[in-house]
Amino acid sequence: MRKYKCIGVISGTSMDGVDVAYCEFSQNEQGQWSFEIPMAHCFPYEEKWKARLSYLPMQDAETFAKCNVFYGHFLGKLIKQFIDENQLEGKVDFVSSHGQTVFHNPTKGYTVQIGLGSAIAKECGLPVVCDLRTTDMAYGGQGAPIVPLAEAFLFPEVKQFINIGGITNVQLHKQDKVLGYDICMGNLLLDELCEEFGQDYDKDGELASQGTVNQELLNELNAHPFLEQSFPKSLHRDDVLADCLPVLHQAECSTHDKMATLVEHIAQQITKHIDVAQPTMLTGGGGLNSFLVSRINSYLSTDLIVPERKIIEFKEALAMAFLGLKRTLQEPNVFASVTGAKKDTINGAIYIP
Repeated sequence: MRKYKCIGVISGTSMDGVDVAYCEFSQNEQGQWSFEIPMAHCFPYEEKWKARLSYLPMQDAETFAKCNVFYGHFLGKLIKQFIDENQLEGKVDFVSSHGQTVFHNPTKGYTVQIGLGSAIAKECGLPVVCDLRTTDMAYGGQGAPIVPLAEAFLFPEVKQFINIGGITNVQLHKQDKVLGYDICMGNLLLDELCEEFGQDYDKDGELASQGTVNQELLNELNAHPFLEQSFPKSLHRDDVLADCLPVLHQAECSTHDKMATLVEHIAQQITKHIDVAQPTMLTGGGGLNSFLVSRINSYLSTDLIVPERKIIEFKEALAMAFLGLKRTLQEPNVFASVTGAKKDTINGAIYIP
């Protein structure tokens, strides 16, 4: 039995905070993997970091370069705090950090996740794997989604996955290949509307559940050109905000109705891409929204698999840890069948403190 202990780190599209998960992986003699997440924590962003990250795409090159370094030191200090608070000193083999996506434009062949690996390594004192998407893009891939490979090894009994973070994506583990792509927006626009109520997010979908679906708005959301594109395909935060926020602002209905309509839009789009009769695992923040879960279930023949809360919240941090592990083993960690690359690739740069 081979055992590995590592920390996975990711900041998602919604920018609610930095997810840090201590993960233990074991591989038996038959090559099968198992895992545990003994401890995990989300470090919420202070307003200054939310503002920096939100406006960074509009800043000049020098500001971007400085932020990349500062954010690396920031992440490294959070990781060191996590290690100290959980008495993990000397127990972790390495850190795998996804960072924060600032630019993502597959059609032009580039993606950028900030959080300089050398700065992280300096602060936490551990080897750091980062830059987990760019080799795939060098071989013509979308650089996203990258989680499906981890799902295939860590949840082999499940063949359909939905993750609802800021963006909603689907992973389909077919007999001959694995597919995965972004479907539509997720919590990103719901969280934007929640600000009108002085809330960061819609707890249990309470706000959306008070609204009524506006059919005209739903039709407009369902007619977005991205939805008809063939896969592989991926979305970026800025594209969603630029395309869909004006549509929401122009809609002549209450904010509750807009939120109810967004939930229905997500539910309908999901069910276009999965076999509604087959078991499907739901993770991401959307898995904690009971109203959204109920609306998705209303279209399915069998209820969604909603795992324990730690997996719902930290599955992507778990996946980053596993992809980093695959990188240290010099094994492919991104599926070409998912991203459209010319071949499966080994992604990630390694920094030694």
